[in-house]
Amino acid sequence: MKGQPTEIWQIYNKANSTLEIPVYQRNYDWGTPQCARLFDDLESLARADRDKQPKHFFGAVVGKSEDSWTWIVIDGQQRLTTISLLILAIAHSVAAGDIEVGKDPELGRKLVDDYLLVDANPNNLKFKLKPVKNDAAAYRALFGPEDDFVDSSNVTANYRYFRERLRKTDLTAYQVWDAVSRLEVMHLDLEAHDDPQRIFESLNSTGLNLSESDKIRNFVLMNQRLEEQNRLYEQRWNPIEENVDYRTDWFIRWYLTAKTNQTPKSDDVFEAFKRFVQRSEDSVPQILDDMYEYSKNSHALTHTDTGFPSVDRRLRRANLILIDAVHPFLMPVVGDAKRSVISADDFDNVVRVIENYTFRRLTCQIPANSMAKIFATAYSEMRKLRTDNQSYADLLTWFLRRRDGGSARFPTDADFRESFEARDFYHVRPNHRQYLFDVLENGDSKDNRDIAEKIASGDLTVEHIMPQTINHAWEEQLGPNAVDVHDAWENRIGNLTVTGYNSAYSNSSFQKKKEMQEGFNSSPYRLNEDVKSAECWTEDAMRARSQRLASRALDYWTYAETDFRPPEVVRPTEPMGEDTSFRNRPVTGYEYGDAAETVTDWANLVPKVLGVLLQQNRAVLLEFAENETLLTTDPAAHETSRGLRIVDPGLGVWVNTDTNTKIALLRRVFAALDLDPEDLIFTLRPTAEDAAGEPADSSDAEVTGAYAALTKFSDGVAEAEALKSSAETTADLRAEFAGEFEEFKRDNWMQDLGGQPLAAFTTATPVDQMTAEQVLAVISGMFAMETMFGPGTVHQSIIDGSMSGYLARLSEVG
Repeated sequence: MKGQPTEIWQIYNKANSTLEIPVYQRNYDWGTPQCARLFDDLESLARADRDKQPKHFFGAVVGKSEDSWTWIVIDGQQRLTTISLLILAIAHSVAAGDIEVGKDPELGRKLVDDYLLVDANPNNLKFKLKPVKNDAAAYRALFGPEDDFVDSSNVTANYRYFRERLRKTDLTAYQVWDAVSRLEVMHLDLEAHDDPQRIFESLNSTGLNLSESDKIRNFVLMNQRLEEQNRLYEQRWNPIEENVDYRTDWFIRWYLTAKTNQTPKSDDVFEAFKRFVQRSEDSVPQILDDMYEYSKNSHALTHTDTGFPSVDRRLRRANLILIDAVHPFLMPVVGDAKRSVISADDFDNVVRVIENYTFRRLTCQIPANSMAKIFATAYSEMRKLRTDNQSYADLLTWFLRRRDGGSARFPTDADFRESFEARDFYHVRPNHRQYLFDVLENGDSKDNRDIAEKIASGDLTVEHIMPQTINHAWEEQLGPNAVDVHDAWENRIGNLTVTGYNSAYSNSSFQKKKEMQEGFNSSPYRLNEDVKSAECWTEDAMRARSQRLASRALDYWTYAETDFRPPEVVRPTEPMGEDTSFRNRPVTGYEYGDAAETVTDWANLVPKVLGVLLQQNRAVLLEFAENETLLTTDPAAHETSRGLRIVDPGLGVWVNTDTNTKIALLRRVFAALDLDPEDLIFTLRPTAEDAAGEPADSSDAEVTGAYAALTKFSDGVAEAEALKSSAETTADLRAEFAGEFEEFKRDNWMQDLGGQPLAAFTTATPVDQMTAEQVLAVISGMFAMETMFGPGTVHQSIIDGSMSGYLARLSEVG
């Protein structure tokens, strides 16, 4: 086998030779995420100093010559097919005028002739690349009229994706091609004696894979100068790993959650980190500085060393039940407490709220998966709502309580008491059992006995007062329904306690368990007070003890209450879930994974969400659409159909339905794709409530108007104004608004304002007297000022309320 690093274009560059994908290989399955990463990398490469970054490694391509004209691709077909699609997209974009060509006016023709075709005779096109199976037909169709495109294929979808990126990029076609030409692969050419199958197996074998943090370490250090590499490793990376006890994959996953409000999958942490770095305005050293601070906060939480004695005492116990998902919330809270943004008491109360919320949910057996989504966004939501130095505990309580009624609910006293008295507390996780009996014994008393540690070490055990196996004496004591009583009460809290002498008690009678040496009568534990005073151990005694312990539980794990209420313009967010009704709940936006967008209405939202799902699950979604009455895989055949929205050329959706029907469709789609409906989050318009606490009647009608694409931002702008949001908080809103505003931008905005300076015009002209063109000119002027003087103008207009006025005026005149 001969191998050498080679620019990928050279693999296509052999005259009259073809690259053939053998039929035994899988179909082409790269999707939008992979193409997006490739194009992002190419844009970065194009903008990088060529002397400092002349190449970008793009993996390996392995093949074997079949004859003088055919090279069989053994490994690397995904890369080769994707690059072919990108080359074709560049050529077609140039021909269509979608992108400025740059240096070489003949670039488009040359790319097709030199790298995609062996024979350019239009009557007998011969292609350089021969994809496998159904992909071949979809690939060939791209060289013909668009009507013949195979829209069910990833080949077509990725070609269209590249066309769209090329339309939007600020690079020339020549710059994009120059970046492609700098992609380097390890080109491995098998010789006659090489066994292709064994080499393929070796390339794809399950050896010792790099961990996610290994890849991240290489990513952040590799492109630094040697001196800087050593500094960052010694002063940042290595201390980070020490702070988190070398659970670095775990820490970075929760760090990313804290910074992005989204929890990456465990095997996607590296890719999520790359995306985070690419989108961040901070440099890699600055990001490592931030990670270092977070790692110290993480250590403070896991090692109960926050510097606040009351918090550390609470955490030593609460860590037995707190799940990892609360970590991205608590890490920045620790930092705020250290900087005196909040008081020690407030910090302690925050942990207490989370502790109570967690244990109540555990007791009521509510699945914990929704907590990951709750605490991924809780800190940013809390900070957004804090307008007057409110306590974090109050803000968190409101945030948790607003979800009452769903899977994220904070269980009420009635629900908690009922579950607490009936729950099998013997067969729970050992750490949960340690925690439970430690709290029931000690509560908040400083005069406490370390129950949890002794149970963990085996010095104490959980004892069944009425034994697990009852004998004749116990049957007599329990009465004629002894078996039923035993079955019902065996593992309930009313029959469980702690002792260091479990083995000695065995299934002895109640009197013997009390009076024997080291029996209950001599027990030092508060938990055994009512056992000592009982004459016999019956169902009534167990019920009475259960009720007493439940009252103690309610006193410790209190139901969180707060008087805090956010401004009325704050928009609620709700997960789609499985059964929530959104009738009469106007929507203003959605978030799913990395996708987040402001929308005008539900009819606008549905095709956008389907578009995101189509990028990630194209084949399965199109298969589902074949049998779904509200979807079509041939939207062109229904172009005149009322209510049809085209998602892409391969999928259309009818949206002339009521809100609940639209939501039901999305739920069916999520079920077909095996996706969690809790992951799709809707941002809703603040609405008045009726006397029963239900949303007041509100139209589900489609929002229209000449300026609907702009006025849809009114709710978000009003919310930011009321909360006096920071520039960092409004950044995403402003970026999305700027993108939508491009269509309405007035290039001669000063002329529209009669030649007046922007400030003079807005001072002299009341908003309600402006024409639509003048409002658009004012906003255009704001963006022009940001181009000249840096960001700040648009943000200030949001905070001071003027942007709300402009959008309201557009709504009136539009």
